[in-house]
Amino acid sequence: MNQVGLVLEGGGMRGTYTAGVLDCFLDEGLHFNYVAGTSAGACSGSSYVAKQRGRNYRVMVEYGDHPEYISFKRLISHRQLFGMDFIFDTLPNQLVPFDYDSFMNRTCRFVVGATNMNTGAPVYFEDFPDRESLLKIMRASSSLPLIAPSISYLGEELMDGGISDPIPISQSIKDGNLKHVIVLTRNDGYIKPKVKGNWYFRRKFKSYPHFVRTLESRHFHYNQILEAIHKLERNQQALIIRPTNPLKVNRVERNRDKLHQLYVEGYKDAKKKSSELRTFIK
Repeated sequence: MNQVGLVLEGGGMRGTYTAGVLDCFLDEGLHFNYVAGTSAGACSGSSYVAKQRGRNYRVMVEYGDHPEYISFKRLISHRQLFGMDFIFDTLPNQLVPFDYDSFMNRTCRFVVGATNMNTGAPVYFEDFPDRESLLKIMRASSSLPLIAPSISYLGEELMDGGISDPIPISQSIKDGNLKHVIVLTRNDGYIKPKVKGNWYFRRKFKSYPHFVRTLESRHFHYNQILEAIHKLERNQQALIIRPTNPLKVNRVERNRDKLHQLYVEGYKDAKKKSSELRTFIK
């Protein structure tokens, strides 16, 4: 599978769909030499790279309704909707241990996207010297504005990678891949609407004008990326796996049954595409 990139969209708890797809890949023995993701896509991708089948299910479905995972009370009191310490410390280091050794001994390139607040541009990481740096980069890639604080790393302030590059297909192309397997967390036909409340972004992040401009235009950028992906698909350079129907699960979903069903949907969709996928990556 040389020069075939696996590209993973984020989407918060919608990433449970991706978890199902990646578990199917592991069951089918499908391993890629290049994996790129942002936000929830990067989180799911890390467990896939570490070959920990079922770990993403446990994290997102079995712990998704845990009070430390998502809390609207914490959003009001501490301006954090997601329990970032719980997600990026307690879960990987205690409750659902992450296999750091397997990850560090990976044979593939693993690329994580974040957004540089000073420039408003995407920045990508694939060098993780230790577990602390890995968790910090993953946390930065998942830190949404207004509901999580920014992360300082290597002298830069970083936030959610989905803001500047929600589907890192451009990076996969730049890194030399000729074909791309893309896992999306929105159904076909989805068009991202313009986000309301940009005035608050301008006030909240007035020290980061480039970041604000990226926030204000992210709907336009997202829809442009979808157009580019569809062109790649028409040219047989991309194979896309995405939900068939509009999702009943949102970014902050806590309902375990809904999350389970979305995981199953992802698994089944990947299974249906397995024969086509094997032909595509030859």
